[in-house]
Amino acid sequence: MLTMRDRRGFTLIELLVVIIMLGIVSLSVSKVVIGSLRISRSQMIQADLQSNVRTGGLVLPLELREIGYDSSVFTNAVSSDVEAIGTDWAQFRAMRGMGYTCGTPALTEFRIRKPPQGFRDPLMTDGFMLFVESDKNIGIDDQWAPLIVTAIDYNSTCGADSAIALTVLPPSLAALVPVQLSMVFVGGPIRYYERMRFGAFVDADGRTYMGARSVSLGELAYRAVAGPLHPDNPIRFRYYNRAGVQVAPGAVNPVEVRTIDIELRGVTRDSVNLAGSLARRTGAMTVQTRVALRNTLRH
Repeated sequence: MLTMRDRRGFTLIELLVVIIMLGIVSLSVSKVVIGSLRISRSQMIQADLQSNVRTGGLVLPLELREIGYDSSVFTNAVSSDVEAIGTDWAQFRAMRGMGYTCGTPALTEFRIRKPPQGFRDPLMTDGFMLFVESDKNIGIDDQWAPLIVTAIDYNSTCGADSAIALTVLPPSLAALVPVQLSMVFVGGPIRYYERMRFGAFVDADGRTYMGARSVSLGELAYRAVAGPLHPDNPIRFRYYNRAGVQVAPGAVNPVEVRTIDIELRGVTRDSVNLAGSLARRTGAMTVQTRVALRNTLRH
């Protein structure tokens, strides 16, 4: 028969050893978990940085790839979609859509078949350009003539088809080559654009962003498009002429610009541990894109 003296349990020392071992294991596990969380958070912040900067690196080139310049071989006059330039901003005609003429054109009204191609329907605040040509057998006289639209009828027709009617002022056809009705052909394109300015600005949160504002709509404040960006040189625009030589804003007429180089310097919203480092600092990423204007010859 077993007595109380024969029964064995855990001694105090054994319990202490077990507790210490559990503490060591827990400490090791907690370090692994904390390290994993730190790495995951850093990766999420870095991914957010890459997404924001790449978004900005896509938005501007997409807007710029639609802009261009036109010239006349008869008068040597040049018009450009680039209106004003700076080292950290640029203002240009951002294309919003294009329609094709239908019905019987007149110098006071043009109709485009619905739906037009592009981001949206034309607005009264937009600028308009009509494609015209003097001789259909040659291309050197082709041009985009500016139109001043005084009214838009979204419920017009071209025969049995729906159309948008644009009422225009005939004197507005002050193009590089004087426009006559014989130069306008049915099915020719009409493009419409919004005057936009892109640049860096500091938002209410104290961070720097790439912003956009519509000059056509009279917007005075930027709306954030991408960021945050580095407070030092967040956006850098570089401009090149037809010879590929960089030109300085303020020292050259914007009509001479043929290529635009855009550089964005993004930063993480919060400081992170990079590459396993214990020191927390702000991550950074740079995206650079170069865009040639429409009609620019490639060498």
